[in-house]
Amino acid sequence: MPNGIVRLRLLVFLFAGLPLLGQTNPRDEVQAHYRKAADAMRLRNLDAAAEEFRAMIQLDPNLAEAHANLGGVYYIQHKYPEASAEFESALKLKPELVKAEDLLGLSEARSGHLDRALPLLEKTFGRPDENEFRREAGILLVDLYKAVSKPERARQTLDALRQAYPANPEVLYVAYRTYSEMASRALADLVHAAPDSAHLHQVAGELLDSEGDFPHAVEQYQKALEKDPSLPGVHRALGVALMNSSQDDASIENARIEFERELGVNPDDAHSEYQLGEIFWRKHDADQAVKHYSRAAKLRPNFVDALVALGKVWTFQDRAQDAANVLREAIKIDSGNEVAHYRLAQAYHKLGQNTESEKELAEFRKLREASASLSVIYQQVQRKPITEQTIESRD
Repeated sequence: MPNGIVRLRLLVFLFAGLPLLGQTNPRDEVQAHYRKAADAMRLRNLDAAAEEFRAMIQLDPNLAEAHANLGGVYYIQHKYPEASAEFESALKLKPELVKAEDLLGLSEARSGHLDRALPLLEKTFGRPDENEFRREAGILLVDLYKAVSKPERARQTLDALRQAYPANPEVLYVAYRTYSEMASRALADLVHAAPDSAHLHQVAGELLDSEGDFPHAVEQYQKALEKDPSLPGVHRALGVALMNSSQDDASIENARIEFERELGVNPDDAHSEYQLGEIFWRKHDADQAVKHYSRAAKLRPNFVDALVALGKVWTFQDRAQDAANVLREAIKIDSGNEVAHYRLAQAYHKLGQNTESEKELAEFRKLREASASLSVIYQQVQRKPITEQTIESRD
């Protein structure tokens, strides 16, 4: 939610510019109170501004903009019931004050009056023209829909918010929180409905995977497969957990078997093809690695790690131009992929394009420094279906 200073700036713009002076009551005393209120708002002296707006209303109770301004001050001060009362008074006098209606919905929501808030917030959020309160209304709507047991409406609103504000931190946080809550509720329902099901063991394995407890994740995936050997994705997840838990030859071979089994269940599983490429790369069989990486990239055209892996192998095979081409494609898809920039720097170096190589290395260092502080959190919240490309792979 915007902080108080941002809200104050918005409200000064919205209301101080309205045709307040000389229309409803031209008396000098009303104008004097308005000037004092505007000065107090600019100085962020909210109590003084509220006093001046109240004085204006006392002189002329039919001054709609004064009610709206006073409601705006109360809203900034988190006095939501008082704000609602003033916005309602303003709208009775002048229904066309759209911003007052927007803020009435926000005030009602923050007062806990869900029934009154919901239609107002839907109107604000659904208005086709851009408005200053659309994002805040949408965020509140998500919570309200969850509160009245309308999860589908919450999801639809959240999807619309993410499309309209794709880089807004508050929207992204609300999305993370909402999806986490939905996942927790679904897991609780699964535990209640099928406490020893293959799917529950699969989820348990995924949770252990995300915590880095790969040996116990292996156990849970194996239990899931005992219940249902054809459960999609579990053979691959087991293979990845085996590779993460140990690098010895036996674990790698067992992982290979699981990836082959996954492809037997789902021949179009790009992730298993990619993992087979990783195994052959570890075995120094570059041609077989390229075969599987290429199939993975064909099955899933935006598979960045598969493209980066191809670039890695082709650089090793002295196919630097092919490597540079595929790595540039990977960066187009994900410009923040630090490994892709590092591998492209290697390819450029082999091509003798040292300026471009240094540029890519600089971008790699910048991205690595920026991501270092977030890596632990990212690892905890992201379930990964594959072992990702790193610069520690064999060069």
